[in-house]
Amino acid sequence: MNTVVYKILLVDEDQVFVRQTRQLLVSQTYETYTAASEEEGMIICQQQQPDLIICGAHLRGTGGHHFIMALRNEPSFDHIPLIFITIKDNKQEMRMAMNLGADDYLARPFRKRDLLLSIRSRLGRFAKFNHVRPPDAVSSVSLSDPTSAQQALYHRLGKAENRIIKMIAEGKSTKQMADELNVSIRTIENHRYRIAGKLGVAGRNALTEFVIRNIIQQQKPM
Repeated sequence: MNTVVYKILLVDEDQVFVRQTRQLLVSQTYETYTAASEEEGMIICQQQQPDLIICGAHLRGTGGHHFIMALRNEPSFDHIPLIFITIKDNKQEMRMAMNLGADDYLARPFRKRDLLLSIRSRLGRFAKFNHVRPPDAVSSVSLSDPTSAQQALYHRLGKAENRIIKMIAEGKSTKQMADELNVSIRTIENHRYRIAGKLGVAGRNALTEFVIRNIIQQQKPM
């Protein structure tokens, strides 16, 4: 009988924490990869397609929140469960991570058992989504049908980008989005720019017009 070996990526700049956590994961027969920066983490995701990611709040050259945004904006990776690790019980940091797409969080120091339980829970919950890629046919779906439009957007965009689309449909301003997600206005504007590029629309108000035309109006009763 074949035993499934799960791949776990650990992203953190604290080499002591990385070494100790890696030893724990290897002892539980998890195939473990490590990275210290956002760039290294994304490269390993592309090469290894991990089943779960453990991400620290502080990475080399940037923060863990930036890695989460990069991960959730990539449709190939936005299904991967992610556990966010903070150095202390920082509610704002944790809330921001969850808003950006983290699936669970732990504050250091934590018990080994708590981390292992979180890993098993995430893997069990998301197992059916692992290694599933959006179908290539999605790009040809007609956005004139409301159900097709929502499905097309879901598959074409990352988790964080889909959340931005939802907020636009709710009529929220850029500042309101930034406040709700605990990120800067510049970050929201960058999200909007990338979304517009993926959807093939241009112009300052083009994305809002796209959402009104293809989502809001299609949802109105006839």
